[in-house]
Amino acid sequence: MTNTVLAQSTRLLMDYIKTQIPAITDDQHAETLAAQIIAGLPRLFTEKPEIFSSALSMSRAKGTTAQLMISEKFNDLINQTNAEMRRLGWTDAQGRQHLEKFYGVRSRYSLSLEQLDNLLLYLQLTDSPAPNP
Repeated sequence: MTNTVLAQSTRLLMDYIKTQIPAITDDQHAETLAAQIIAGLPRLFTEKPEIFSSALSMSRAKGTTAQLMISEKFNDLINQTNAEMRRLGWTDAQGRQHLEKFYGVRSRYSLSLEQLDNLLLYLQLTDSPAPNP
């Protein structure tokens, strides 16, 4: 992430903090809280990646119904792929291996809606307990 993008993201987070926490009205306090949140993101993402999908979906969908529908569809696809992976007995490592091989990513949250839909179809049509080598 470039410094410019990070600064813009921090500014957006600060603005959001000030709108959601009425006691924080100045930039200095909002910036301190934003920095603490940003510093904790890598650990939180590792421990609870589903939080990011939900939060990202909500922030992107805030303005329009169409975006909200896409976010709901994405979360639905994540839940369905979770169920299919459990059905197949895939471990997290096996799922990552499949994603890296066929999509070049380590997480389903990095996939587009279309890619996630394709992954779900693949899983539904698969009877194999382990990903294809």
